[in-house]
Amino acid sequence: GKCLSGSTRIFDADSGDFSPITEWRQTNRSVLSIDNSVNKFSIQKSIRFHEQGKKQVFEIETKLGKKISCTANHPFLTNEGWKPLSQIMVSDFIATPSSLPFFGKEQMDENEIKLIAYIISDGSAQNSLSITASLPEIESDVFEIANFFGLTVHIYKKSKGKAQEYRLIVPHQERKIARQSFAKNFIQLKESKNLTWAEIARTLNVKYEMVDTWKKVQGTPNKQQIFKFAEAFKIDDCNLGLKDLETTDLTNPGMRLIESVGLRYKNARTKSVPDCIFRLPKANLALFLKILFSCDGSVYVNKRNQAGISYSTISRKLAEDVQHLLLRFGFIAKLRTKQSKINEKDYTAYEIQLLGIENVKRFLAEIGIYGRREAKSKILKIEFPKLPSTHRNVIPTGSQFWKNLKELFGKESFETISAKARICLRDRRHDRPLCLSTVQAIAKLFPNSFLDKLAFGDVYWDQIKSIKFMGKQEVYDISVSAHENFVANDLIVHNSTLVIQTASELDKQGFKVLYISGEESETQIKMRGERLGIDAENLFLLPETNLENILAETDKMKPDIVIVDSIQTVFSEKIESAAGSVSQVREVAGQFMIFAKSSATPVFLIGHVTKEGSIAGPKALEHIVDTVLYFEGDRHHNHRIIRATKNRFGAANEIGIFEMTNEGLKPVTNPSEVF
Repeated sequence: GKCLSGSTRIFDADSGDFSPITEWRQTNRSVLSIDNSVNKFSIQKSIRFHEQGKKQVFEIETKLGKKISCTANHPFLTNEGWKPLSQIMVSDFIATPSSLPFFGKEQMDENEIKLIAYIISDGSAQNSLSITASLPEIESDVFEIANFFGLTVHIYKKSKGKAQEYRLIVPHQERKIARQSFAKNFIQLKESKNLTWAEIARTLNVKYEMVDTWKKVQGTPNKQQIFKFAEAFKIDDCNLGLKDLETTDLTNPGMRLIESVGLRYKNARTKSVPDCIFRLPKANLALFLKILFSCDGSVYVNKRNQAGISYSTISRKLAEDVQHLLLRFGFIAKLRTKQSKINEKDYTAYEIQLLGIENVKRFLAEIGIYGRREAKSKILKIEFPKLPSTHRNVIPTGSQFWKNLKELFGKESFETISAKARICLRDRRHDRPLCLSTVQAIAKLFPNSFLDKLAFGDVYWDQIKSIKFMGKQEVYDISVSAHENFVANDLIVHNSTLVIQTASELDKQGFKVLYISGEESETQIKMRGERLGIDAENLFLLPETNLENILAETDKMKPDIVIVDSIQTVFSEKIESAAGSVSQVREVAGQFMIFAKSSATPVFLIGHVTKEGSIAGPKALEHIVDTVLYFEGDRHHNHRIIRATKNRFGAANEIGIFEMTNEGLKPVTNPSEVF
């Protein structure tokens, strides 16, 4: 039930693909997954694809401008462990990759890469292939591209400014020779088969006048007509002069490349990075970004002597593509929206920002940009700052962080630690994040797993900017081996797990178990069960949220054990309020208690907890039940804990410790060794 919308894109670390989750039906594809005990990424495999139907989804947007749509119970990695979206608020921090240093292996010629980049930027691929530019470096590129594709460049002066339009066309004389060659070959084939022009016209379902233009070298058929001709008269299409036909076609070799990658007829709002670009090796990808930024980007030094690089487009998808590609090089860029006017018409532009002298200098060294000599000269003279910025790349803290810090420091004061680490650390404002470099300095003084994963992990902590309800959408999920999470839309999300494992263990002991699901269908639960290797004979599934219907079914079936997942989804027709409200939770829990006591049937009620850690419902719920067990994810390890806070049948001071694997929960036999 923890699902993502169909537009969510998954990063394939092996191939470099960045494609929608709907294209992941084929399992055993590579994903990036984080081990949140050390905050390090590794390549894992997808082991199952889940189509979950239509569900209510919410869109979250972060301060970096990243967006993702998912169901309310989809977990994200926070500084307090994995939390479902329903427990996350605006301004909370969630984990994102600090870098995606993985590239493809599919080489392309540099001229092909440049042509694609220029068409995305200042080019047009409508009826003709053209590039508009003013920089001499771009003009040089255009002539190299034309030479590579065997094209001629026609230059047209623009009415304003220094820009010129460079149109790439097939040389006129070459096209004429190719038409003559094709016509000669076509006539020979017609005579060898004893055909008339009228027969050819009828077979191809075209007017005689069109066939007449072919024999008079005034035009040529298209490929579909040629293949139809070959099939009808049993002629090998290799003998039809297809090479000549391609030369005579208005879609020249450069245009055919643009058409094959899906960019022909695209306008500025609909352009995006083609799939083949995501699969490029690092050097090829750097060249592609260099062209994009040379055309639609800028390098600048502002009045406060601060350096920056930006890239602008009116295509949101293109901006997201560029932001993702920069992350491959370790650049954490911000995507922001700008409202502007052109010819008195409102339009929205999307700008990618890369700030900080370290980032700018590294960008110019690793990727580069044409022109901008004055700005680049200024940037070379700017020295690196002595102190890191406290506005970017921070570590969220909270009360538990400061508690752990004090335990590490022992009797040493914050002032003493600050002097030793050459930082400024104060024991106040415990909700305030710390600069990454500050945490790194502390971690070097006090090496331990808690600080190491925060200081030297692969995580950038981004903040939630907004959460919006988006209605119902088709949603999907994938199951991942090992750490059970993956990078989606450049955010880190968890994949599904299910308490059905408990029901399976009860089934093995001979109990008839009724599993009532208010959140998932039988099919979804069955897929989870198959992933966990569950083969139960007496486990029955009932997807139902109406209390009266549930109780009627239990009367008929008389199960040994009932599991309700979850209490907040079940409602009684006797209460007018919505499911999950205080009155509904109290009434439903009370009715299940009466059923349990009168029939001597154990009932497990699965419930959500709030951000503060209390049951999401009235406190009276804890008084109704006999036992309250909390199922928790430990903040610093990839383990799960079952903790009793109330137990009428035994001790409430014991815990169970388990490890979550791709085969489900496994008991930890020696917790002391693990921790």
